[in-house]
Amino acid sequence: MALLYPFSHRTAERLRAMPGPGGTHRWLARVAGSLRHLLSADQCFKFLRHCCDKGVTHRVVPDSEIVAAVDFAYSGQPVVKANFGRGAVDWPEGNATLISRVLRETAPAFDTEPGTGLGPADVLPHLFRPGELICSGRIKERAMVRPLEDTIADANWLQFIVINPMRGQEAVNYDGKPSARCQNNTGTRRHLVAEFDDLTMSKAQQAQLITRLGQFAPLIMVVDSGGKSLHAWFRVDHLAARDQVRFFYVACLLGADDSRWDICGWLRMPGGLRVIEGVPAVRQRILHFNPTSTHV
Repeated sequence: MALLYPFSHRTAERLRAMPGPGGTHRWLARVAGSLRHLLSADQCFKFLRHCCDKGVTHRVVPDSEIVAAVDFAYSGQPVVKANFGRGAVDWPEGNATLISRVLRETAPAFDTEPGTGLGPADVLPHLFRPGELICSGRIKERAMVRPLEDTIADANWLQFIVINPMRGQEAVNYDGKPSARCQNNTGTRRHLVAEFDDLTMSKAQQAQLITRLGQFAPLIMVVDSGGKSLHAWFRVDHLAARDQVRFFYVACLLGADDSRWDICGWLRMPGGLRVIEGVPAVRQRILHFNPTSTHV
């Protein structure tokens, strides 16, 4: 593949190393970001579709997952590295030396068991204002934009949420089509989530990394995804755009998933229900919550 296009060395390396379990969505976001100056969004989708069909062997990658990666990388074209607010940034890889140092020096500020016992109705009113629009969903393909009060009514049974408030019921996405969940329909960034999905790292170790990040921005909440990773919510709307980038840059150095910079990306609903076909449903437990850090 690297012989067909003038790929950079870094992009060629990513294309040679196809993702394994747990790394596909992150790989898609990085490759899409690398291709945005070379291919159109439609060409990028077709190329990534071909890559996934030929090279991803551990599962079938749905079109929606590829579309989300392309949407993030291409939103607001042309994207430049100085566009710190919403678009793609050339995030660093995790730094093994730094990660090891943090794990040696940092005690976790919260336990990963058994959880707080809190549910969506307990935390969402601290994260969103009355009447504010929230995008949520039972499945990734069906986004609902509703006021806070309506979202709370059934949030216990939902899997996904957009962590920032929405502007309206829908807007035009990068493809020129109306969409409920797209960057153009998402308001100002209020939260950033750091997700550590390294299969070799325990949740207790993830808690150590999250605790260290809490020294740079207020740690509001930690959610167990119901799978292998923890999702740490940080309040960042008091930070200038450049400082938001600096904070997330540090998170990436500690191994956080850089695709979580996406302002309208799906995250696990705090206290919601994770449902995978053929597997018993799992509650997405809230492990830590600090309402004093919210002040919406």
